[in-house]
Amino acid sequence: MYDDFLARILEPDIFLPSQFYGAGGLSRKLEGEKRLMIAILKDAVECLEKYRDAGNGLGRIQYQNAIEWVEDTGTEWLFSFTNICDLLGFDPHYMREELLKRENRYIKPARSRTVSLAAMMEQ
Repeated sequence: MYDDFLARILEPDIFLPSQFYGAGGLSRKLEGEKRLMIAILKDAVECLEKYRDAGNGLGRIQYQNAIEWVEDTGTEWLFSFTNICDLLGFDPHYMREELLKRENRYIKPARSRTVSLAAMMEQ
């Protein structure tokens, strides 16, 4: 009996975006959810900044996850980049463009290895 009760409590609630948003947008009752959305967006921006130069490991994974989340244009997931921006009143296309533009400024171009003609002749 206790296990059934615990399972029901721990079972996740499943909402469609239309159920969560409602017809009139974010209501006053959803202030906690709005703060969560702000925290998710802020975390992604901080991951882009903090882990931009990470060579490998967890930092690189965090950076890559943040980039993929920003680049994803889907709206199926409640906390997708597009849905969060829409609900917070930001233009998701503009936000995505600006964030990715900023990241592209920091990407170092791949250096090609140049071999001199003399070195090629020695081989």
